[in-house]
Amino acid sequence: MERHDFYGSVQFEADLADEADARDATQAVLSALGERLDETRLQRIDGELPAEIGDHLVEGASGRRFDYDEFLERITERADRADTGEPEALAQAVVGTALEHISDEEAEGLRDRLEELEFGAAIPETGPGARS
Repeated sequence: MERHDFYGSVQFEADLADEADARDATQAVLSALGERLDETRLQRIDGELPAEIGDHLVEGASGRRFDYDEFLERITERADRADTGEPEALAQAVVGTALEHISDEEAEGLRDRLEELEFGAAIPETGPGARS
């Protein structure tokens, strides 16, 4: 998968104006998510995403403890260009797109881990990445 396709999916799913907004949203969501997940899982997912996109997962410290509301606040703080009136919609678009573009095994493991962390609202109910 090419990064352009990834950003195109995020742009469509989050109803963003352009690819630049989709890049910004992707960076904001994945960097915040990367701070919460464990390093082993991040390395596996990073290896399955286009380099520029996967890099956002592993650029900061991992395994930090914060709740879902703090996750949404971090997205809002980091999304410079994208309209973050709905950070949860950005999270669902980016997480859903990522889930669609990693292996089924990794996707199921990530969905389960998000549920365990009480971040299940980041998993879209419909569209790319929705639990079947």
